[in-house]
Amino acid sequence: MYQEFFSLKEQPFSISPDPDFLFLSDRHKEALAHLMYGLIGNGGFVLLTGEVGTGKTTVCRALLKDISDDTDIAYILNPAQTEVELLATICDQLKIDYDVDRASLKTLFDAISSWMIGNFENGRNAIVLIDEAQHLSFAVLEQLRLLTNIESNNKKPLQVILIGQTELQQKLKENQLRQLAQRITARYHLLPLTLQESEFYIQHRLNVAGATTPIFETKLLKRIFKYSRGVPRLINLICDRSMLCAYSQNSPKVTAKMIDLAVKEIDLSLNDKNEGRSFKQGWRILLLVVLTAFTAIQAPKIFHNFNQPRESIETISEFNLSHTVPLQPRSISTSFNNLSWFDNYPELDLSNGEFSNALKTLYAVWGYEVSLDNASCAEGDTASLQCYSENTSLQKLEQLNYPAVIELVSDEDSVYAVLYKVNKEYELLIGTQKIEVDRSWLTEYWTGELTLLWQVPFDITKPLKFGEKGDRVLWLSKQLNRVYGVSENPKSRFDWKLKNTVIEFQNNNNLVADGIVGRQTLMPLVQQLDTTIPSLL
Repeated sequence: MYQEFFSLKEQPFSISPDPDFLFLSDRHKEALAHLMYGLIGNGGFVLLTGEVGTGKTTVCRALLKDISDDTDIAYILNPAQTEVELLATICDQLKIDYDVDRASLKTLFDAISSWMIGNFENGRNAIVLIDEAQHLSFAVLEQLRLLTNIESNNKKPLQVILIGQTELQQKLKENQLRQLAQRITARYHLLPLTLQESEFYIQHRLNVAGATTPIFETKLLKRIFKYSRGVPRLINLICDRSMLCAYSQNSPKVTAKMIDLAVKEIDLSLNDKNEGRSFKQGWRILLLVVLTAFTAIQAPKIFHNFNQPRESIETISEFNLSHTVPLQPRSISTSFNNLSWFDNYPELDLSNGEFSNALKTLYAVWGYEVSLDNASCAEGDTASLQCYSENTSLQKLEQLNYPAVIELVSDEDSVYAVLYKVNKEYELLIGTQKIEVDRSWLTEYWTGELTLLWQVPFDITKPLKFGEKGDRVLWLSKQLNRVYGVSENPKSRFDWKLKNTVIEFQNNNNLVADGIVGRQTLMPLVQQLDTTIPSLL
């Protein structure tokens, strides 16, 4: 309707996928790389999740475009099917012959199995790609897992790509789907666009459509980002309706009032949603504070005291947690309770010295309950908790100042514990018990391996550098102002002044003073601003 008015050759913000308008942000490229990596493996599942409208289908189409010609693809758009219907759809997509009148789970499975093996022996691969996979029933997901059991010469001729919303992640955590979850060879959660990416996205679509003059002023692009929260589908809706508004008012440019009117007409109700999100987030923070306080109160209950140095053992409240970590436990050949290097602690129960127990305890220190069976780093995603692992020195660990899972090793065996506090002695948590050791003992038996948890303030896929602008810079500027007691307004552009402040903070915290904000800079910054975050010192 407004194409001719704005001298455009086609509609720039249609919500229908169009390969001519393909825009792959850094996040879309990362998602695509993860999926391609997963497909290199020998069978199994590849998982892509994301909120509604973040561009999962866009990534899918880009993936299919790059897949080699020796691959057959069954693209399933309607996942609301029974097991029989799913297998029949796969047969239809891959042109596998079967008797429609006698179709059953067995006949369809046998037909697919026979076809897959023959297809693979002819040098071809097969992929089943399912969109909106969060709607798949448990029975259908289990049937898909059984399909991936098909083998030819010890190789699996089928791979399954599951594309779905965030609920799919939760579904795959169900106990009845644990076998399927273990077969996921690559996974990626697609986040919305950043402010800069949103600006590029809008300009890209306008350029492809043939725009020769500015239709949206630069300052308005931030307004669109605020309303859309970086979700491409919402960006399209807002921009399309705003341009229609400008056309109806005979205006060559979109104004702020037009954008506000467009948002109102679309009925995004963003203010209500943001208020609701803030309210919920406030309750989460309050709950975290309560849990942390409760853990702190309950932790140091004295169980036994001994006269010898380094012999105190305390019991702490039972922890319920669940997470796994990049550290991999060593194989254990001897009984935990026969480790002579713990002779000074005769009452200590070492049966909880496994890695999963230690990680479970670490989550409890943060005030979160997870199950022992599922203990993994992924459990912290919902609370923005991220694992960080490295091999380092005791001095560096104290500098990091976060409680951590550490591996203690002697000639006999290994035990995993949580280094909980550092006072005059070093407090270790093993299961629900606490012991105190001195520095020389810890230095002798600690391998240097550690895994800790920390709270991620925003997406840290890429470090924050000079010249960047957007919400991440605004957060950084605001927090550094708090650290140094500066009352000026935070800035959204990473300029020279902000870089010098970053360098000052890095020098003050014995970090590499390069002015680049990554994990090593954010970890102490986050901790210094929140007194509820667990710390060693």
